[in-house]
Amino acid sequence: MSIETTKLELIEWLTKLDNEQMLEALLFYKKNHEADDWAEDLTPAQRKAVERGLADEKAGRMTPSSEVWKKYGR
Repeated sequence: MSIETTKLELIEWLTKLDNEQMLEALLFYKKNHEADDWAEDLTPAQRKAVERGLADEKAGRMTPSSEVWKKYGR
């Protein structure tokens, strides 16, 4: 099936759709898909911090959240 055929099938389906929850979910997905990537707005320092966190995770230097919640409470 070509992309144009798929688009037309979806348009036809949407015009007949009466399920408000489904329409709201689709609109939510559309807005999230169109939103800017928040990672692009990070400062260099924030990017470095994220990279350090990912490196720690990869190296196994992590503390389970259950231990953190024991220490600091929830």
